[in-house]
Amino acid sequence: MKRMIRNRISVVAGSLLAVGLLGASAAWGPLAINTAAAAGSLAAATTSSADTVYEVDGVHSVVLFRIRHSGVGFFWGRFNKGDGEFFIDEENPSNSFFRATIDMNSVDTGNEKRDDHLKASDFFNARQYGEATFESTGFTAKGGENMYELTGNLTLMGETRPVTATVEYGGSGEMRGKKVQGFEATFEIKRSDFGITTYLPPDRGDGGPLGNTVRITLGVEGSEK
Repeated sequence: MKRMIRNRISVVAGSLLAVGLLGASAAWGPLAINTAAAAGSLAAATTSSADTVYEVDGVHSVVLFRIRHSGVGFFWGRFNKGDGEFFIDEENPSNSFFRATIDMNSVDTGNEKRDDHLKASDFFNARQYGEATFESTGFTAKGGENMYELTGNLTLMGETRPVTATVEYGGSGEMRGKKVQGFEATFEIKRSDFGITTYLPPDRGDGGPLGNTVRITLGVEGSEK
């Protein structure tokens, strides 16, 4: 099946993943992320073709975040709702694309009081910035089998910043009569770049009550639309 995908850099107001980004559960519809070579302005639009478009399978996908706590610990959380699609072209990686939207109100750290605090203006300000978005701008092979570099634009708290992720491609196959693909992506952001400075140490490092570096890990499986 041949399908044309409009690759546009999204400027949708996002909200920080601050103490982290993303998470997925059965509540996830398609997660998303996009690639093509649109290194121009955010308003630029190009078209690329994909053999198949994959919607993220929320039952078999997860997106986690990790941040330093008290300068010594590593704290984990996730988000439970989002939307998206992707395609990885094994023969021509530049045709691949990734696009994602995250519901910032779905943050889940296993503690309701803490989750409410993260949704408030101290962190995500989810009332004003209910979504975080990602659109890819490039996808290239990296040293090592099934390893790639993914670049794109992350929009959080109304701020858009470029990010680079390392991707391990899990492969493609078939499940219940549908094509499937899977991958794991990892990248890091500085939450202060998106205006999240609550409990940030004076040197903007990773000591103090809550560190600045947030590591985001996505384990994604998708099935053809």
